[in-house]
Amino acid sequence: MVSVNKTERKIPWGKVVALLLLFLFAIQSLVGFIFLSVKINDGVRQIADGLRQLGEGEPELWKGRSRLEAGKKEEAEGKEEYARAKENLFLVWADKLLYGGEGFEEAGERIAAGGKEIAIGQGKVDVGEKQVAAGRLAVRLGVEQLRQARQARLSCALLVFVFTSLLVVFGIRWRKPLARTFLHRGSSKT
Repeated sequence: MVSVNKTERKIPWGKVVALLLLFLFAIQSLVGFIFLSVKINDGVRQIADGLRQLGEGEPELWKGRSRLEAGKKEEAEGKEEYARAKENLFLVWADKLLYGGEGFEEAGERIAAGGKEIAIGQGKVDVGEKQVAAGRLAVRLGVEQLRQARQARLSCALLVFVFTSLLVVFGIRWRKPLARTFLHRGSSKT
């Protein structure tokens, strides 16, 4: 017959698993806190870079707009002057006689080239306005994501505190039963 030692205790697996889970949750929350801290620092740098680019881009956009408006004004004045000159028969006759009509032809070409430049400038200003608007939106979204990440990081910090506190409390509370089970387990005589 096999002798059974009555002093041998069963391992309280429920307590062991509970402590291990608390430990894993605390570690996971700590890793989340660290991960979010790194992402927040990157986000702060990206927002600062975006604000710097906006600070550089907006004045360039204003310069482009003012150059475009000046070009439009100059073109309108040139067209008006060209139309008045074309109506003056003496100027038309003098141009044909002295320059073979090249003066009016050249002026018409310059006005057409100016119109093309204005169209190109308008396109560039439109693109610049869209880029600045997209930059503002990206910065606004980045700030919102940063706010959410900071809240999530705070939640992770609170979870680290809660899980670590529970681990310490239950570890102290269950210390004696667990120590008796694991320490006296090997010392029993068969």
